[in-house]
Amino acid sequence: MQRRIYAREIYFYVVCLVALIIFIIGLVNLYESAINYAKPTTYQSRASMVPMYKEQYPDLSQQEIDKLVEEEISASLKMEKDMAFKGIFRGVLLVVISIPIFLFHWKKAQDLWNIKGEG
Repeated sequence: MQRRIYAREIYFYVVCLVALIIFIIGLVNLYESAINYAKPTTYQSRASMVPMYKEQYPDLSQQEIDKLVEEEISASLKMEKDMAFKGIFRGVLLVVISIPIFLFHWKKAQDLWNIKGEG
């Protein structure tokens, strides 16, 4: 006799699949954010910023321009690090949330499988 599949079982397996996808997304997010936190990158460089500052502020000395450029680059790196830290937190949160959701629904699906399979 062929076993019947019920909508409730399908629901549990779909939720398990979604939890696995969330888990994978969390791991990828965690990995990328950890790399960005360890080595933040900025697209601002001294070579591109100094001429802009010289053009914008012709009355500033070279030391003042250098100081402004360094402050802006360090602020950009700090912002990248802060965003990466938030990404690490988000990745950990996705992983931590997806594990119990998967385990709960997987157990329920297996229980339904065993109950329906025996009867």
